[in-house]
Amino acid sequence: MTLSARLNAGRRLLRPLTIQDEAAVVAALSRIEVAGWLTSVPHPYGVADFRDWLATAPRNAVWAIEDAGVFVGLIALKPDGPGYWIVPEAQGRGHASAALAAVLAAHFADPEAGDLPARCFADNATSAHVLEKAGFRERGRAMQFALARGAEVEQRVFMLDRDTWAARNPLVIDTPHLRLAPLEVPRDIAALARIGGQAVVARNTGSLLSPWPEDVVRAWVEALPWRGCPGFRLGVWRNGRLIGVVQLQRKASEIGLFLDPAEWGKGYAREALQALIASAFARFGLPSLSATVFADNAASLRLLRGLGFVETGRGEGESPARIGLHPTVLLRLDRAAGNGQDAAP
Repeated sequence: MTLSARLNAGRRLLRPLTIQDEAAVVAALSRIEVAGWLTSVPHPYGVADFRDWLATAPRNAVWAIEDAGVFVGLIALKPDGPGYWIVPEAQGRGHASAALAAVLAAHFADPEAGDLPARCFADNATSAHVLEKAGFRERGRAMQFALARGAEVEQRVFMLDRDTWAARNPLVIDTPHLRLAPLEVPRDIAALARIGGQAVVARNTGSLLSPWPEDVVRAWVEALPWRGCPGFRLGVWRNGRLIGVVQLQRKASEIGLFLDPAEWGKGYAREALQALIASAFARFGLPSLSATVFADNAASLRLLRGLGFVETGRGEGESPARIGLHPTVLLRLDRAAGNGQDAAP
């Protein structure tokens, strides 16, 4: 997956590097206190060096870091991992950590993205701290020639795996009345069994049983944990109490939801789905979302159509809580339509 040309990093913006950045980059990299921490930057560094590098820099893998419209540094994601530097006057303000967090989130948003390596010079404690704060762990040492130093320099070799990153960066979505966040075992098992095991809930899903044994619930939760990419379930909480689940399946980017019947008719289903939809489009850059609903589930069909979903076909589906095949309605929400969703259900 090609990463976005522009990424938000808190108050900072990561944008494509352009020829207009020449003066700022040359001014920074001509200083040994910046170039000395980098492996492939010569010293002295001049305009020709910048232009040669810009002409060959990989597209959508190098970003200028802006804070309030001011260039403060650069970050790149190369095959051998992330690299970054901050202009001396802007160091110590969290720019590198924020930029790295944004790039890592974009990387792991791709379901096929693998673990990430990283390196920094052994005497660069600041860079090592940025990596460790992001979840990277040291795996060894190696020697690397540094152009600016003109010598072989010892490096620390780091690695970050998807599960470590996901555990340190849970997806939490707050709305006016709800919080959407990853489910936990064993904390949420009993509540899920109670809610999802009700026949009126289970019969409108494709995977729940009625009743829903807790060992089956545990396997269901563990099958789709939050890992930074489509293919996860989030609990829906109201005032600290679990009231339901939303999910985004990897296949066909299909969304789903179920709520405790005690919370029906209060607008929480719409609020939760709106939040999931907005996050799915913004975070993962998906072109569309889909949903499959039993044809006799009038409330869910009304809700999805009110959110902008349109019918794309009909089919048949099964539920462990029903006997046999039952008619289903297939729906889709395109990204452009989702950006303006506010129709009443």
